[in-house]
Amino acid sequence: MGLAVAVGTALGAVLPLLHPSWVAVGAAAALQGGPGVQPTRRAVARLSGTVAGVAVTALAFHSYQPGVWVTVACATLAHGASRTVPSSALFSRMLLSTPVALLLASAASPPGTGLGTLAAYRLLDLTLGLALGVATALVVRGVPSGRVCAAVSQAVGATGAALRVRLCTGSAGAQCAGFAWRRTAELWTVYASVLAEEVRRSGTAERLWPTVLAVRRLLSWSVLGGPPAPAVEAGVRAGDQMAALATAARAGLPGSDALRAALDGPVPVPEPAAPGLTPRLSAVRSALLGRTGAG
Repeated sequence: MGLAVAVGTALGAVLPLLHPSWVAVGAAAALQGGPGVQPTRRAVARLSGTVAGVAVTALAFHSYQPGVWVTVACATLAHGASRTVPSSALFSRMLLSTPVALLLASAASPPGTGLGTLAAYRLLDLTLGLALGVATALVVRGVPSGRVCAAVSQAVGATGAALRVRLCTGSAGAQCAGFAWRRTAELWTVYASVLAEEVRRSGTAERLWPTVLAVRRLLSWSVLGGPPAPAVEAGVRAGDQMAALATAARAGLPGSDALRAALDGPVPVPEPAAPGLTPRLSAVRSALLGRTGAG
């Protein structure tokens, strides 16, 4: 996003545009949006919403130049309405926010600059920015696989540490559990980033989701459940198994050949001393292996 905004700012400075900052705004808008909405879909939704917003503004103020107070009132109402729309409804948000941008820009423009001229430049500048944002997403690929693998490994390792402490002492402990929750939240953030930043679906998010779910279920069990009395032997073996899974997760994405090869060796299996533990441990392993129905 920083690269797209920088290029958009440079283009706005050298091209004869009426409102150069809209290029950078459009570039950022193409890369920032609701969860699971890819840049190409965001660009289409934002552009169509802008066209609709320009049309509404042009019809409303075709033969009437609003004064200061009318501008303030209309901009306030439109902005307030846009804040009530969910962030995923990009078309509606742009439909409501475009009149705000045009009215405020018109109020700050030199005399003689009508809304029609501003509307034309708004379409031109934003279209250029959106195209720049999508082009940047094509050149700079989405979340690197190394970052995904690291997030999986860290979440699995932190969850394993909390599980070991829980089984050995009867309580995961606030510090250990909090660290595991942060790592799991980071894994969720990476999953959401993959969905948001991919221009063309690579299948990474679909492969990652079972692991996210399985790790979260195991962590919830480790913090909220478990045996009432310490089970040291089971805790050591479960911790060793999760450590082995965390190490293997760095080799590749869930379901990849590299990760499967890293899990070829024997993995310690905990004793069935903790009800509900074995299925959750198996779900994490199955999710990493990419087996159907994992998690």
